[in-house]
Amino acid sequence: MRKLAVVIFSMLIFIVGVANSKESAIDLIDVPTAGILDYGSYNVNFRLFSNGGVLSRLNFGVFKVVNLGFAWEVQKLIGDQDPSVAPPALYLKVRPFSGTMSMPSFAFGYDGQGYFYNSSSDEFAQKGKGVFIVFTKEMFFPGLEMNFGANINDFKKSEVDAFTAASFNIEEKFMLIAEYDNIHYSPENRFNAGLRLAITDDLSIDLAGRDLISKDRSSERILKINYVGRF
Repeated sequence: MRKLAVVIFSMLIFIVGVANSKESAIDLIDVPTAGILDYGSYNVNFRLFSNGGVLSRLNFGVFKVVNLGFAWEVQKLIGDQDPSVAPPALYLKVRPFSGTMSMPSFAFGYDGQGYFYNSSSDEFAQKGKGVFIVFTKEMFFPGLEMNFGANINDFKKSEVDAFTAASFNIEEKFMLIAEYDNIHYSPENRFNAGLRLAITDDLSIDLAGRDLISKDRSSERILKINYVGRF
């Protein structure tokens, strides 16, 4: 898996220079961006993950600079085991500044959705972003967007984590994604990479790998279906 991660990341760097951009993604694999839904639109996605789990999200562009929604994880939904249902989680994103030619756009918000809910402890094994802030800017080449952010998901410990990600949009058909997440304590850092395929203007599919270079944890393959609609 370490070799696979290196190959995917190398592809991202190697083919920079052949593409056009445009609209910023709302989120990537695990990392948010400063992109938001337009007012009057909505986004629904289904993330299929380990052991038959499905994570559903529904977000709305409730105001010009505000998105609001929720997420809901159900483990073992696909298969022959009894499903394990997590409580729904709130999502909020506000983008007060959309950026200029020289300045990045930035957004802040809250995402309570983690991964792998444990009903015994009433906690996610991998916590959600919690309160976050993120900066997004197209840099170096058309279509290459860089994201840098920080988040706090445990106010008892008051620890600040960081994340960074790059996405490369190729002719509005493909998007290569690489992200380094949960940056605080080295063994817990996660490197994720994947590909987003645009089926139509409103429908896309993500194929991604999570935690690709960890020595102590197994990597994970996920598939995500994204749809954007308008009222």
